[in-house]
Amino acid sequence: MKYLLDTHVILWMLEDDPQLSVNARNILKNPENELFVSVISFFEIAIKTKIGKMDSKRNNDEITDELNKLSINLLPINNKHLDDYQLISLIADHRDPFDRLIIATAFSETFVIISIDEKFSKYSGLVEIIW
Repeated sequence: MKYLLDTHVILWMLEDDPQLSVNARNILKNPENELFVSVISFFEIAIKTKIGKMDSKRNNDEITDELNKLSINLLPINNKHLDDYQLISLIADHRDPFDRLIIATAFSETFVIISIDEKFSKYSGLVEIIW
């Protein structure tokens, strides 16, 4: 199965954070699964760290190196992802552009998203979400 990791999942995985569910940990450890991270997550980490909304202990090079060691695929943003971003309904209480591009990417690539973000459930008819 192919999974797209939400930004907090990446950070929690690298920090072995207990907030990461047992279900998510099992998926991440299963070598039969293909794991992907969108480069939008790196934008999110950089921007939210700069404005004080996130505290990452690693810079983007360190995160990339660790993901490579774990055989997690980095997924560039392509035109199909951006076109599908335009097709996704704009929900009044969920305008986070990072989340919406992660959702559009999962939709484009037919990936399952691993996220704890409750607002992702608003898109469950569009993409599958694992908590």
